[in-house]
Amino acid sequence: MNNKNFKVIMAVGVIALIAVVGVGFAAFSTNLKINGSGTVKASSWKIKFANLSTATLTGQAQEVTAPTLSNEDTHIGDYDVTFTSPGDSITYTFDVKNEGTFNAKVSSVVIPTPTCTGNGANATTDASNVCKNLSYTLTYADGSPIAENDTLDSNETKNLKLTLTYSADTVASELPTDDVAISNLETTVVYSQN
Repeated sequence: MNNKNFKVIMAVGVIALIAVVGVGFAAFSTNLKINGSGTVKASSWKIKFANLSTATLTGQAQEVTAPTLSNEDTHIGDYDVTFTSPGDSITYTFDVKNEGTFNAKVSSVVIPTPTCTGNGANATTDASNVCKNLSYTLTYADGSPIAENDTLDSNETKNLKLTLTYSADTVASELPTDDVAISNLETTVVYSQN
């Protein structure tokens, strides 16, 4: 056999071997497929105040101006009260509601110390005496304090209580001789996504 015929036979053999191996591998192959679909639902972030109560008054406290809800129910403001005697207090209750689709948590709480401004000859002493006998709190309805990382899940409502009190333990020597204005009562609770 000559060299040319040998090469032809070898080429035909290699082609036949490739065909046999290809058919063998094809016999052991499988196609795997994954199909599916998805939807992203509309989501919202909405935490607000609701159900603001009328004032609960203790002692001789008087509500001069009732608070109002504004800014899409995210602000309670413009209330004005007058205290006459130690032991006077005013309390408002209201709800904080999570009407959004995300769970939330308290990321910060700012409950300021009231500022007192006196009038007349004893303005400084009167202001100091009144302020040291004031208590300003924002708590849950059960009296527990609002704290960072408290949760407010989607569709959850919690009842809050805001109270300003002129201590019944105020002694006669600490009573003001003239009117004392109380300010710096702006409390802020910031909620963020949990």
